[in-house]
Amino acid sequence: MAKYLFTGFVLCMDISFTTTKPVSFKGYDARPLKAVVMTVCDSPKSFEIVKQVSNIGKKDGFDVYFTNKTNRLFKNLELIKKFFEPLNKTGGFMKWAQDEAVVTPKNKIITDSFNAQVGIPKRISAITKGKLEESDCFVEGGNLFFVKNGKNNDLFVGENELNCTSKEMLKSVYEVSKVISIPQADYHLDLFIRPLKDKKVLVADDKLTIKFIKKGINLIEKYKLRVEDDLEKLKEADDVIEKLKKLLKEFQSEVKNTQNPMADDIAKCLQENGYIPIRIPGRIYYRIPNSQRDDLVHYMNYMNALVHEKSDGSLTYITNKSALNEKCGISPEFAKTVGFDFEQILVKSLEPYIKKEDIHFVSGTDNKIAELLEKESGGVHCLCNEIPREILG
Repeated sequence: MAKYLFTGFVLCMDISFTTTKPVSFKGYDARPLKAVVMTVCDSPKSFEIVKQVSNIGKKDGFDVYFTNKTNRLFKNLELIKKFFEPLNKTGGFMKWAQDEAVVTPKNKIITDSFNAQVGIPKRISAITKGKLEESDCFVEGGNLFFVKNGKNNDLFVGENELNCTSKEMLKSVYEVSKVISIPQADYHLDLFIRPLKDKKVLVADDKLTIKFIKKGINLIEKYKLRVEDDLEKLKEADDVIEKLKKLLKEFQSEVKNTQNPMADDIAKCLQENGYIPIRIPGRIYYRIPNSQRDDLVHYMNYMNALVHEKSDGSLTYITNKSALNEKCGISPEFAKTVGFDFEQILVKSLEPYIKKEDIHFVSGTDNKIAELLEKESGGVHCLCNEIPREILG
């Protein structure tokens, strides 16, 4: 979830579909989605983010709605596009859709006193018919996940939340069977873990990322032997290697010096609580040193993702496109020839769990999503409220 939360406020929201069962809007593990709700409208370049997620939803079986400060949710892309036109003055609302209220699996709407004044929790309560509760235990959506454990729901929370409350209090307020505090490796959980299903949880392993970059450099060195008589291709390869080596050196230094918990700490915590950690090369960052936990600025983050379970049980993974391919001079043609780019790192790592064609890298116009990640620490998961189909009925 993003660190910088506000571009203004949503003034009204009116769900344009009906249901007899409660709607839930907050971070869940991989479940069949009925819909996601998006609110981002900070730039004309952001419309393409909504469009891309919407097109994936149409193909894979979930709806995408957009809301601004009007009193409606919009599904039609032509209508949505008007809110992103440069001269449109109807912006001014919460950009990050995860942070205002949490609807528990038992349809209790949890918020804090500040967000209660904004009014969105009250409107969600009116829609879901759930009880609205202001609580000192309110946890922003990016720092929690409801995760299936048999017939029950466990609650993953970032361990920093326990500075202000207790597990027993969280268990009571969020109405879950168990609360599991996850070592706080980043600002919010959704920047370094991503639950799938069947108790499997993706974990960003920075050392594995380093290993993959080294492997990419070796692949390009081997490619150079095949094109040693082509000076233009040799120069291209040398330029890419130089940039990758620079990135590698810088990232190795950041990983070595971080004060934050690492993948080993997170994997141990998950295993001790009966979950299956799956380590992947999910992020590249630089640190802003802090007193106890470094703040991280992401060049690449594949953990901050929507996950949807399709009707056949397979998964759709929707994440953020990085700008690193372009920055390192890796064109699509070069990547195909050599067998390496930053997206292939993720695709190959998820191969046992998610089909290549079901992994989507959302960008926006001029790769707006990469700009949001680096400048505002938020990605596609931060921009979306997930509405599980099981709760809608």
